Amino acid sequence: MSHESQRLACPACGQDWQIWYRVRSDGWSFLLCAECESVWLPEDDRHGPASRYLDSLFPSGQMYDAWNLIEPIDPPDQSG
Repeated sequence: MSHESQRLACPACGQDWQIWYRVRSDGWSFLLCAECESVWLPEDDRHGPASRYLDSLFPSGQMYDAWNLIEPIDPPDQSG
């Protein structure tokens, strides 16, 4: 499946795509809408409401730097 076919518009705001990101320090990955900062964990239904927001992933002192703590990644292989 191509990366393009895996694109899904954010169901929370409809203004951007859900993109895979990972935390640089530990490699933990999640889906994020950069527009509204909604987050879906890998086990979440990405067609449903967001499970949390970017600010809930980091301790409050790190939130100011959250965008420097994460990076976009290729979608995980879903072929199974």
